[in-house]
Amino acid sequence: MSAQKTYNIRCPKCRHEQKVELYESINVAQQPELKTALFENRLNRVQCESCDASFRVDKPLLYHDADRNMLIHWMPDTAVSREEILDEFDKSMEELRKVLPPDIEPPRVRLVFTRAELVELIFIIEAGMEERVVEYIKYTIHTQNIKRVPPAEKQLLLNVQDSTGDELLFAVQNTTTSELEDVLSYPRPAYRGVREMYLKKPDEFIELFPGPYISARAALMEEIAAGDEE
Repeated sequence: MSAQKTYNIRCPKCRHEQKVELYESINVAQQPELKTALFENRLNRVQCESCDASFRVDKPLLYHDADRNMLIHWMPDTAVSREEILDEFDKSMEELRKVLPPDIEPPRVRLVFTRAELVELIFIIEAGMEERVVEYIKYTIHTQNIKRVPPAEKQLLLNVQDSTGDELLFAVQNTTTSELEDVLSYPRPAYRGVREMYLKKPDEFIELFPGPYISARAALMEEIAAGDEE
């Protein structure tokens, strides 16, 4: 079941404080309307009872798709660093593995840090695409167009809905302003070729994107930081 919890929330406009119920987790197999609310930017949205301002509260959220045996943790990295989040996530996953019965298939678990990454990953999974293949393609686009899409300033988001049978469309998002600034296309047949490579040698892709946070941009940023240290 989906779960809610009461929080004291302060309005960013007038500073009025009120108690509101926010979702801690959503089970979209049982309540598909919550997935619609997420996509339409209505989930965990608050209406200030004093000034009537409307604002979204970004907080940790567990997205559960039981039909696909999928768990996605959205952990906004506003309070602590991503390294701390990853450490805590690894510990919680170890605890989960210990308590699961041996005859139960463990859920596929992923971690994201932004709402855009969460929505993108949901679309990728529902389209039956391999997220590591998608991230590998992003990795290639970044490295081949380093001046146009520098990973320190831009991130790529796959637009599954507007992609066609001939090409995949990637939106270029400014990581500072969150604005979508450009669109890049990638041949769909090339995606199929990379997917064949993944199916034959998945270990190479897993080594590049070990998870649970699968991100081309994060991998490139780590490589750049390591190069700077050297």
